[in-house]
Amino acid sequence: MIKRLLCGNSMRKVIALCGVVALLVCIVPPSSAGINANIVIANVKPTELLPGETKALTLTIQNAGSYDAKRITLNFQSSQYISVAGSSGVSIASLNGWSSKDITITVHVAKGAPGGTYAIPVNCTFDQYYTVGDQAVTETMPEVSYSIVLKVAQGAIIVISDIVPSELEPGEKTDLKFTITNIGNFPLDNLIFSWNEAKGVILPVNSDNTKYIDHIDASESTVVEYTVVADVNADAGLYQLDLTIKLFDDECGGSRLINTTAGIVIGGGTDFDVVICESSRGQTSLSVANTGNNPAYSVTVRIPEQRQFRVQGSTASIVGNLDKGDYTIVSFQITSTNASFATQSNNLRVAVDYTDTTGVRRTVEKAVPIQSMSMSSEGTQFNPSMRQQQSIWKNPTLIGTIALVIILIGGFIYYKKRKTGNAFLTRFSRVKKE
Repeated sequence: MIKRLLCGNSMRKVIALCGVVALLVCIVPPSSAGINANIVIANVKPTELLPGETKALTLTIQNAGSYDAKRITLNFQSSQYISVAGSSGVSIASLNGWSSKDITITVHVAKGAPGGTYAIPVNCTFDQYYTVGDQAVTETMPEVSYSIVLKVAQGAIIVISDIVPSELEPGEKTDLKFTITNIGNFPLDNLIFSWNEAKGVILPVNSDNTKYIDHIDASESTVVEYTVVADVNADAGLYQLDLTIKLFDDECGGSRLINTTAGIVIGGGTDFDVVICESSRGQTSLSVANTGNNPAYSVTVRIPEQRQFRVQGSTASIVGNLDKGDYTIVSFQITSTNASFATQSNNLRVAVDYTDTTGVRRTVEKAVPIQSMSMSSEGTQFNPSMRQQQSIWKNPTLIGTIALVIILIGGFIYYKKRKTGNAFLTRFSRVKKE
């Protein structure tokens, strides 16, 4: 009974072992039923490059099939901004099924390459090798095409970081400066900068509107300068400048444009001329003229506090708006505060407050020369004729001349009267004798 039990267990083990062997035979295919060789690029390091950079790339080439691959050739082609440095072809003698191998190629990125993603085309040819029984079989596989995707970082970023000045006076020559900055991480060569104002109101003089820039390092700036003039008849306001930077790539022979805009103000401040046009006892009139090239808004003329003169009543007069070339007359009661009686020349300080074309409130102060006779400390009203009268009676030559004229006139009258008297006496004597 025991022997039969042992014999039964042995039979079950043998049957189980035979089942496992049969299962393995079903799972593992014979070599003649393997997977075709398939060459793929499994990995690329690195994938980020900079403009102008030459760098070695490591590519992992993998056989994704069970059959061996032989005589593998990969041909790399250049793109617009990325080229293969050195040999563009790489050969691998053989690559067993499911195995991989690293190869190295060197690429160069053009200096002027814009940031972005670029692909390098790759063509691959190979043969696959396997055995059927004792016989080796070699087959030439169809050519395979794929690409390597690389990212070019933004190497050079050009910006117009500053424009000085921001305002132009109509009709006046101004040095206009543009600051061009490379805020990227790679230098740039061979740039052309130009600008244009579409209405022709702002134009360069002594040169055209184009400047050549040889080199700008990363994180560095350069300044280009123009002498410009805004039309004297231009309306005050904000004008648009169209700015263009052209970058050349000597390696690829191409170029690209960077277009941007900026604003510049025509207008701003103006100037005034102030003169005394009339002065009578008790009142002095000032003529205020806008002699600049811009209008002035909300004009107020005032006499600031000063040592030599004092204003009785209001110290300011509201004028309103004054266009360029316009003038107005304002009057004040001005007295002298000088204690002496000596005649001297004084400057009256006059302030003109106005709003310019940009909305900024400004003040222009003028010194107006006037001739006055200093009065007592209590002050008297300014009268320019007083100095003339005083000067006449202090001139000894003039006084002597006047006295001589008076004496001559008196002598002449005396002589005429005496002559007339003698003639009368003579006639009287003749009559009496007769």
